[in-house]
Amino acid sequence: RTHIYYCHPYSAFERGSNENANILIRRWLPKGTKLSEVSQAEIEQIQIWMNNYPRMVLGGRCANTALAEWMAAEGVLLPFVHI
Repeated sequence: RTHIYYCHPYSAFERGSNENANILIRRWLPKGTKLSEVSQAEIEQIQIWMNNYPRMVLGGRCANTALAEWMAAEGVLLPFVHI
């Protein structure tokens, strides 16, 4: 019942969502940035920005909106910190 997906090294086309997230992160943190030098506050700021960024795959909605809509439709109650 479990499906396993394998992505080949240097085959970015096999993991599109991951690569798109990397592109968004690179807007804030250029390649080569030492993550040990990035503050927790800056990481949280990037996280909030990414979760509120409109996505074509979500019909122009942001991830927070899509999750909130799904939770309302399913009757799921989870605390939201950032919307």
